[in-house]
Amino acid sequence: MTVPRGFTLFLAASAGLLPGCSASSDESPTADRKAVEATVNRYVEATNKGDAQALAQLYEDDAVLLPPDHQPVEGRAAIGEFWRQGTDEGLEVTTLRLDVEGGLGYLVGQYTLPETDEEPADSGKTVMCLRRQPDGSWKVTADIWNSSVGDEDDDEDDTNPAPSIS
Repeated sequence: MTVPRGFTLFLAASAGLLPGCSASSDESPTADRKAVEATVNRYVEATNKGDAQALAQLYEDDAVLLPPDHQPVEGRAAIGEFWRQGTDEGLEVTTLRLDVEGGLGYLVGQYTLPETDEEPADSGKTVMCLRRQPDGSWKVTADIWNSSVGDEDDDEDDTNPAPSIS
């Protein structure tokens, strides 16, 4: 029986999408974790230096940035423009969870920002999703954060529980 060439290509391409069927990485899980951590460290360094260009280069071409109180920012060029409006010095990120599976990794963490002359101190949560590039480097494909600092001017009754998703 002859298998059509297109079907063979389909099977070969699909195999990489199935868990346990992908080609093994040249990197060990420990090396992948360290590489993801190094990318996040470069992100923090670029942010603290105000280097929007270096920061934008850490994102994939089609990455999505999801800043608080802002519409999604799509694509490296638009993300670079967003960061050129300013970054915050003193950013610190503490990793709560970091996992890598195949060519995808994610970091769940907490961030802190010190008080400045223009803004009060801030802290909150962050999730960064990263993807291994063909050259073995890791780039951010999705980036979201939100503040845990409550609005002190909020007059809502805190006795009512927040809605939950079931």
